[in-house]
Amino acid sequence: MWWTPFMGENERITACPNHNCILTKDRKYLNNTNLQAFLFYGSKFNISDLPKRKDTVWALFHEESPRNVALFLHKRTFEVFDIAATFSRHSDFPLTLQYLEKLSLLTDLQYFMDVKEKNKLLNSIAPVLYIQSDCDTPIERDNYVKELMKYIKVDSFGKCLKNKEFPPQVSEIYSLDLYNEQLLHFIAKYKFVIAFENAICDDYITEKLWRPLIAGSVPVYLGSPTVEDWLPNKNSAILAKNFHSPADLATHITKINDDDFLYEMYQGHKFGEIENSFLKSVLARGPFGIATDQEHPISAFECFVCEQIHEGFEKRVSDSVYNCQRPNPGNSWEYFWQLGDCQSRALVNFVKNGEMIEQEVC
Repeated sequence: MWWTPFMGENERITACPNHNCILTKDRKYLNNTNLQAFLFYGSKFNISDLPKRKDTVWALFHEESPRNVALFLHKRTFEVFDIAATFSRHSDFPLTLQYLEKLSLLTDLQYFMDVKEKNKLLNSIAPVLYIQSDCDTPIERDNYVKELMKYIKVDSFGKCLKNKEFPPQVSEIYSLDLYNEQLLHFIAKYKFVIAFENAICDDYITEKLWRPLIAGSVPVYLGSPTVEDWLPNKNSAILAKNFHSPADLATHITKINDDDFLYEMYQGHKFGEIENSFLKSVLARGPFGIATDQEHPISAFECFVCEQIHEGFEKRVSDSVYNCQRPNPGNSWEYFWQLGDCQSRALVNFVKNGEMIEQEVC
């Protein structure tokens, strides 16, 4: 049963490789003896509206940013779930590569521009591109980029630190059309693209990294501490964490910008073979790194839960399923972390002791 509002139809049969299951959102089946699992969509998880735990499997699907729901930032929360699907590789059903469908996207030359062509464009555009409209983040990325702008030219589009207007053909692109061809051609003109996530968590890697890699630009990355495990090659991105300050980072970018040979070393995935055997092995499982014959990660997750129940299930959610860096003291997001801690404690208390959670508990 999808406990959180997520399904369109009231019920349907999901046909999986080895077993079938009935999926429903209708709570009239709450006391049905055949009810085996509750499925929760993380972004709509409500601690004030939960079923009794009993012996039913609790399965969580939460593919969104770690700052999306505060209580998921705390490892304690995952004690109540039997199956978890998150961006972490340590999840029962990992979604780490949910923004990278297949390996060939990284080697494809559809959007690629030769460095000499990019150099010619430097008369009209900056070497560095920044596209962002979410300006309030736990890692304070705008503060970093604002400082970086003092030392190197950056064209900034979107609502954050905006200093340029999108060309008409790009401005009309729907914000969720992450890999729109016009957008990728636009990105490909820039030599470097600032790819800063909105939070720092192990394995939390989004289109911000993959988009410039697909387009053939060099990502300037800040985010997942484990990103090097996933890069196509060792030198596929410039990692901001390796520099003491934005000024030092700008000096390095300028050095690479002025040397075509050094620049092309960052584009090895476009010129030769992808060297990262781990990345290749994960994507070899199937689209987005998911071993399934289903068309979408959601339906694949539903089948995963279905198969687990039929084949003899054992709880195994890892306590390292999320590992996120807390905001700096004084950051407005510090309260969000504290709120999540309170909600996490309340959730565990409800599940273990059956005590109802008040709406304003935190």
